[in-house]
Amino acid sequence: MKNKTKKIQINKEGFSLAELLIASAILIIAVTGILMSYLRCLELNEISRNSSLAVQAGKSRMEQIKATTFSQIKATYDNVVFNISNLNGKGVTYIDDSTSDLLVVTTSISWKLRNGRIFGEDSNLNGQLDMGEDDNGNGVLDSPVLLVTRIFQG
Repeated sequence: MKNKTKKIQINKEGFSLAELLIASAILIIAVTGILMSYLRCLELNEISRNSSLAVQAGKSRMEQIKATTFSQIKATYDNVVFNISNLNGKGVTYIDDSTSDLLVVTTSISWKLRNGRIFGEDSNLNGQLDMGEDDNGNGVLDSPVLLVTRIFQG
């Protein structure tokens, strides 16, 4: 009987340490980019949700004002702060009665995201125009959610 010996060839070629380090670095960069994109999408989702809540709250406030008699609107709602449910923020309403039979009603809503970023000029979320909050000098707390309507006496 013949002894048949099989020769197993071992491939001694492989990845060098430098190649492994470069591949690992590329993988880390790719995973980091994907993770950052995911986190940014979560933040954009929160911004969208909060903007929708703020618009709903502003519209609700405007409907309350429209349901009030014309002569009581300025006394009841001018520079009055209101809370928004399900939103870490405040709203404020301004009434301009410079024309006798016309009221310009402005509702501004500012809020804070979970990461601490504030939307609107109301940096301390108290609904009051404090020193340094009026960036454009118009006397109103501006915000991405700023609703304006006109109410005529008639």
